[in-house]
Amino acid sequence: MKKENPLKKVAIKERSILGGFGTQKKTADGQLVVSLRWFRILGVLLTLFLTAWFSTAGALYFWFKHKKDFEDVKYTGMIALPFRLDEHRKEMGDFHVEKGIDYFNKGAYRESLSFLRIGVLRSPGNLQGRLLLTQFYEQVLKRVDVAQGLLVGGLEHGGSDDLDYLKSTIRFLLKHQLDEEIQLIADTYLPKEATLSDINRVIAFGAAQANYLRGNYDRADDYVSAYELNVSIEGTILSAQIMWNRGQEEAALSRLKKSLEQFQNNERLLLQLSRFYRDQDNLDEARKYAIMRNLMNPLSAGPRIELLYIYNKSGDSDREERETKRIFKQFKDEEEALLSITNFAADIGNVSLAQRAYESALENEFNVDLFALLLIESHLVSKDFQGALNFSEELEKEQPSWLNDRRHIFNSLRSVASYGVNRPDFGDIYLNEFLRTNSITADQYYAVSKRLISINHYKEARKVLMAAHKISPSNQKVLAELIKTELTLGYTEELNNLLKRFLAMRRPQIEIIETAYKNLGSDRFIFTANREDLLIDLQTHIRDTEQEDVVEQIPAKQS
Repeated sequence: MKKENPLKKVAIKERSILGGFGTQKKTADGQLVVSLRWFRILGVLLTLFLTAWFSTAGALYFWFKHKKDFEDVKYTGMIALPFRLDEHRKEMGDFHVEKGIDYFNKGAYRESLSFLRIGVLRSPGNLQGRLLLTQFYEQVLKRVDVAQGLLVGGLEHGGSDDLDYLKSTIRFLLKHQLDEEIQLIADTYLPKEATLSDINRVIAFGAAQANYLRGNYDRADDYVSAYELNVSIEGTILSAQIMWNRGQEEAALSRLKKSLEQFQNNERLLLQLSRFYRDQDNLDEARKYAIMRNLMNPLSAGPRIELLYIYNKSGDSDREERETKRIFKQFKDEEEALLSITNFAADIGNVSLAQRAYESALENEFNVDLFALLLIESHLVSKDFQGALNFSEELEKEQPSWLNDRRHIFNSLRSVASYGVNRPDFGDIYLNEFLRTNSITADQYYAVSKRLISINHYKEARKVLMAAHKISPSNQKVLAELIKTELTLGYTEELNNLLKRFLAMRRPQIEIIETAYKNLGSDRFIFTANREDLLIDLQTHIRDTEQEDVVEQIPAKQS
């Protein structure tokens, strides 16, 4: 007979416990054995988890749809939310941008600004939102720095591949003289080897224009050549301006004339030709192109104001006065046209016209900062220095909101006026305050130096030009003016280095080289460092330029 194993425990009874999630068994020897029903537990947990997941998704769906008015929200999107947080964030940002645009169109600008801020933060690649938000910061909040950051930041989020966005960014930076930022964009996004594309040409044109405005003609010309920018109207004009500022006046005129037929007498080409001829005192040719431009666009203020310059320069005061009255009457309620009239008044020193324009700007609630500064400048041009100081004092007492932002320009104008009334003590104070200001461009320094030279304050002008040359050593316009000032003052300490740097430019103005050569040959500059070597270099450059001119005049051989 087989002996039974005493260790074997036979279960005699089993029942459910823990709500059916486990079982309890009792063995023959009376010991309880508890087992868990893991499949059932896992099934219930999974059911609870899915129920909670879908319930939460439903709650989020109704919250976004009804509480946040996010009508594009999808229930399936809420179900998958943890796996698409970045996508959802972008969707919400785009939604907020749409709301911001909608509020903007309705005139609810406070609400629009709030939604746009949130929208661009959540969807940084929404370029439309960035552009509209930039307008708020630039035009309403007067925070150009924030607007700049928004626009430039958008380049990293698809803006560098969007032609319209890129154009808006370049225009903004040029408008606010942020030339270094444009150069940084060019260095970042342009390929090492020039590749012709619409995107690259927009960036290259911005860089060329920024360098031209800073007087870096060589670098500007490099961009024009590498990216064939002169196939467009803008590039053709820029190329001609570079030639003109290098002293190649006839070449600049020839390029523009050849382009007239190609671009069907484009208004901008006609304007540039008129201005070039006016600068040459060839007033008959200037008037011809100005009239052609006026006939093409008779309702525009620009062509008519160009004619005013020609009437003024030719001494036709009766026609100038009649046309000025007509233009002012027609355009006094248009800010851009009125500003052009004020510029004309400042350029010729017409104080009464500048005063009328300033008063019209006040009546129309335009931004009056430029009108006020141009009114001061009109006093300076007309040699009414006391009048400039009187109006400056009025502004100082009123303390308009724009004055702090324009303080450096305001101080530069007051310095010239103070020197003009023989108060060099105040002139020095205002000039030093101007020079201590950060973020002044080379062009602003240059403009102040020209005003000082106009009243024979060459030492002060030299100080300003040295500051300009320090921040922009490749600026050919500043360098040329600085050399002329050194020669006028008879200063020799820096002249050798300045002239060597000038000769290293691609096309330095021959007139300045000839003037320097004649002056250095006199006893006044006998102590100039390396004078003999410098005279040889100047003479060599003059001779080479003359030979180039002779070659250019030789007619091409006919085939």
